[in-house]
Amino acid sequence: MRYARVPGPRHFTGFWLFAGVLLVYSICPPFISYDSYWSVPTALSILGHGSTAVDEFVPSAPAESHYALECVPAVGPPVPYGLANGCPGGHWYNFYPIGVPVLALPLVFLLKIKAAFWGPLLPKTGPLFAQPAIAAFFAGDFVAGHSLVELWCASTFGAIAVWLEYRIASRFLPRRQAVWLALLFAFGTAEWSVASRNLLQHGLTVLLLSAALYAALAAREQPPRIRFAGLALALASTVRPSNAISAAVFTLYVAIHYRRYLASFLLWTLPAAVPYLAYNLVVQHSLIPLYARLPLARQPALAGAAMHLFSPSRGLLVFTPVFLFSVAGMILAWRLRWCWPLAPYLAAIVVLHTALIVSIWPGHGYGPRYFADITHLLVLFLIPAILYWRTMRGPARTMAAGLFLLLAAWGVFAHGRGATSFAANRWSALPVNVDQAKWRVWDWSDPQFLRGLR
Repeated sequence: MRYARVPGPRHFTGFWLFAGVLLVYSICPPFISYDSYWSVPTALSILGHGSTAVDEFVPSAPAESHYALECVPAVGPPVPYGLANGCPGGHWYNFYPIGVPVLALPLVFLLKIKAAFWGPLLPKTGPLFAQPAIAAFFAGDFVAGHSLVELWCASTFGAIAVWLEYRIASRFLPRRQAVWLALLFAFGTAEWSVASRNLLQHGLTVLLLSAALYAALAAREQPPRIRFAGLALALASTVRPSNAISAAVFTLYVAIHYRRYLASFLLWTLPAAVPYLAYNLVVQHSLIPLYARLPLARQPALAGAAMHLFSPSRGLLVFTPVFLFSVAGMILAWRLRWCWPLAPYLAAIVVLHTALIVSIWPGHGYGPRYFADITHLLVLFLIPAILYWRTMRGPARTMAAGLFLLLAAWGVFAHGRGATSFAANRWSALPVNVDQAKWRVWDWSDPQFLRGLR
């Protein structure tokens, strides 16, 4: 059973969807994430000196952010901050992937122009300017105001991803249903609570992988468009190493089903891959970044799978239970040959990503942070479930619709807490660090999404 793209007037639906989501994302309070602390200083260093070294910002940085630094000595590969002994003869760099600050660079530059224009015109009194980050931002101090810079960059990436999700959904659903699905993606998933909050790797991951997905769907009608997926996937690999799963699976898909365009697909990866690899060799003195080589905190796979899926403070199906319909959608896609032959490759990405993360301890964050990277695919697989639901009749259809809406509404509540509550975001550290008290992720008496409500 194959569903063609649904024609119809677009008007300005996509634009208003983008603008509305951007507004909501932008006014939600920013939460400091020390993992992303050095993204803004790295971008500022590039703008100011053409260098990714952050030496000038290190003396004034909070001590808690130092773990996210690495020292690149004059000779040899990078060394973690804790082993660098002050980095004599070397330079300090952001430990996390270089793709994030580089791709955020245009937005940081535009924000600098905005701050320079509005700063002198705005009054420096009132409750807003009593907030140090806001006062620093409009004074042009993007280091002290980095949380706002991160928020507005991430909000923009998130709003573009929502627009792409709408464009993807509108290929299969009527315009109104496509809008509702895009809004569910925007506010009922980790796109709101995690990906749009700061310059961690998740926001750009979802945006770039959504762009690759859109190119692959467009290629079903116009095969040459598959090459654009190559560029998006290569950029995604500079943002987060685990995106190599999507890159590998998409490459296999192109090699089998678009063999004529494989060379073009690979050629389009070069504008991102060549500078990235050259940067690693010349600046980092290592082809593989330190971030991708250091071991991660591990846990038994079965226990990890249970935690990532069902625990009250990290479980995907606790925070976003509507994704149960995504599982049904994958089964329906297989049985009905929906979006064939692309669908099984996308399902393979979901399975492989899950297999990768189940044995990794997620550390600090909000909810199922590691699943944020495949939110676009889990939402996509809601579509065959919705299409099947439209063919149902009688009480079964009413029950399916009611259950879907109930689970979707819960997701909006749970992720809304992560996007708006300081207390919920402090859960990982208080009353005791969750990395030292891992049992807390299973504490049903204190779930993360209810922190601050009682």
